[in-house]
Amino acid sequence: MVKNSPVPDFSFSRRQILKGLVAAPLVAVSAAAGYSRLVEPYLYWISETDILIRNLPERFEDFRITQLTDVHHSRILGIHEVRRVVSLAQQTKPDMFVLTGDYSTSYRRYIEPCAEALSALSAPEGVWAVLGNHDHYTDPELTTRSLQRQRINVMNNVYTTVHRGPDSIQLSGIDDWTWNAVNWVRAFSGLKTDTPTILLSHQPIVLDLAQTRNVSLILSGHTHGGQLNFPWLGAPARFATKDLKYARGLFRSGDTQLYVSSGTGVIGLPVRFGVRPEIAVLRLRRA
Repeated sequence: MVKNSPVPDFSFSRRQILKGLVAAPLVAVSAAAGYSRLVEPYLYWISETDILIRNLPERFEDFRITQLTDVHHSRILGIHEVRRVVSLAQQTKPDMFVLTGDYSTSYRRYIEPCAEALSALSAPEGVWAVLGNHDHYTDPELTTRSLQRQRINVMNNVYTTVHRGPDSIQLSGIDDWTWNAVNWVRAFSGLKTDTPTILLSHQPIVLDLAQTRNVSLILSGHTHGGQLNFPWLGAPARFATKDLKYARGLFRSGDTQLYVSSGTGVIGLPVRFGVRPEIAVLRLRRA
């Protein structure tokens, strides 16, 4: 005689269903919070972008620039992560490194260790840097000295010319715009208008200024891409600040282009969501 096996009871009470419906969003929020704290802040993205430059000299075709910005060495972002960023950036093997500000956050004790970690960067055309607003919050003079001590060229309102044989491009760097530290005369005086100029500026908003109209390309950071960028909602920070007008990526105003990197560090909350930390590799191409 064959006995029938009991049939499992998969029925759920109304109370169980309601509990499940309540728990699901909480689980999703908890998972997102864990991801934004433990995963995405360290999920570094090496972006690659071609930049078309009018009148780019032939010998600068495919010239590669790797940009690091907003490293923000601090209590919540340790020196081991700064070293990891530097190691990943060095692997891109660019022709030039540019650093566009905010090396530490809040405390002077983080400045020199960060500069020492950045000293491992090396490129044929050098490592060039400008200061950001957080460098002024901490100590701009110590930041400048610490970077220069590590053979990093700090461009506080100065310019230089990069040569490849008879061809050249111009590189200028300005101090942080929001601290009224910019001296446009010093930064631009002597530049040739028929030679492409790349400007390093921590603040991307300088794209809107008349002084940058003859610049070919501005490289900036500052925004962190909003640091949090949710589906459908976007970046909540845009409701609190106008700094996210140019949040991340490539922009144009007339003949001037702007690239804003979302940077590698964090400020405020030690989280990122929807905005991976970025090491930007920019390749110059003839337009």
